[in-house]
Amino acid sequence: MSFDRETPVFQLAFPPLRQRYRPVLLPVWVHQVTAPTGYSRTLDVFQTVVLRLCAAGVRDIGDLSQLIGLDTALCRTVMARLVEGQLMEPGLKLTEAGRRTVAEGEVAETEPRLVRVFQDPTTGSLLPRILISDPVRADLRAHRGRWVTIQFGTAGASREVSALTLRASGSSMRPSERDVLAACRSHDLATRGIRGASRAQDNTAVAARRIGFHSTANPAYLVCCVVEGHDGSGRMWTVADPFAATDDGRFFADLLAARTEGDEQLCRLIDELMGKSRRDRTAAARSVDRELAQDARVEVVRILGEGIRDHPEVFTHLADIELSLVKDTAREREHAVRNAIRVFECILPGLNEKFPARLPTSTVPGVRQRSFVLIAQRLGATSVPPEMRRHCAGPKNGVFGDVIKAVWAAGENQQHPFATFIRQRPTLLDDLDRSRILRNNATHGPTDAPASDELAHMRTLAYEAARHLLNLSGGRSTASTRGN
Repeated sequence: MSFDRETPVFQLAFPPLRQRYRPVLLPVWVHQVTAPTGYSRTLDVFQTVVLRLCAAGVRDIGDLSQLIGLDTALCRTVMARLVEGQLMEPGLKLTEAGRRTVAEGEVAETEPRLVRVFQDPTTGSLLPRILISDPVRADLRAHRGRWVTIQFGTAGASREVSALTLRASGSSMRPSERDVLAACRSHDLATRGIRGASRAQDNTAVAARRIGFHSTANPAYLVCCVVEGHDGSGRMWTVADPFAATDDGRFFADLLAARTEGDEQLCRLIDELMGKSRRDRTAAARSVDRELAQDARVEVVRILGEGIRDHPEVFTHLADIELSLVKDTAREREHAVRNAIRVFECILPGLNEKFPARLPTSTVPGVRQRSFVLIAQRLGATSVPPEMRRHCAGPKNGVFGDVIKAVWAAGENQQHPFATFIRQRPTLLDDLDRSRILRNNATHGPTDAPASDELAHMRTLAYEAARHLLNLSGGRSTASTRGN
């Protein structure tokens, strides 16, 4: 198989209309796989509002847009995510899972579904996105060498644009089950507006057995749009996420930036949009970012020792925290909060599988709660947060439920890593509850970014979690040379 004029072009999202942009066609190999596509989680604020309004009887997209005060196109994007998650059907009707989610406020893990994953032919790595619905093929009007003319939109609301076809090199390779899971989970995070690589919500080895590959890979092009955009870190251009999953398209921007040195036509395209000086400024900013990212990883190893490299997902999150604190913008502080919680999301599911919790069998009201408080106190906890008391009888999936399960299990086994952790940090449960609140505010709330002292506290908590729960004995103090 090869990339040529007959290769289909997938238009997964419309280009931004309020920014200057230049379309490019990104070559990809498309693999069809069966994989779990959603994980137990709360909805973001927009999905919650849309789901509840539709549950209340709203059936017109225009009415929905007016009630929310959100652009119609964005409403359609939110609805598309809910349809992909099997919470809604076309026509603004809720599925049974959607009605259950409105009642419970949490989305259960979905069964494996047939999805498409996309592989970069140059590096062989998967894009951090998946496609559940059938792709929409762009209407090609003309070919002129590497330039093609594409029609966007439908009759009466269409426009033609010229796009540059990027060169393709390398053959398709079957991705690993782990890479497929990472793409699914990254997509799940991105649809909720959360930046960052995916991190396991359950045991990866178990989840990997649910992955199935179908037929061989097929070549295709994705419509991507280079857009003006200053993100506060010196970059002057970026790439709009072609999957309309998030406003943060830095992965795709980095993918294109890596191609600029050897592609004169791509450089000219960006120069026409931005000017050479602004392209050079962006290249310089990306170079500095790469150096900072490397320094961040060195700092993590300095603190925890070489053993952290055996846990690449936790390693990445801790390095992301260091990088965010160096950049120290409001946006990066919010990312640091989320990454601190993700350290626990990475570690606790596997720990709970190794040390399964046995909840008390009593159904007498309050007995389980009193038992839980007693166990926490015997482990050394100074107090048990009210939210944790409310859910201890039937812990849900997710990081908060995993913490509760770990406490139950630690009460039966004093050698449990969580038992050691609480003894060393008696305020652990309160600290985790406060971290949960900060994470929720950073993700959904209108509040300002966390203060420096809050972030220093969460950074230390994340490092202590890695040290105690992963049994790491190397490294030095968490008192970074960069300061807390």
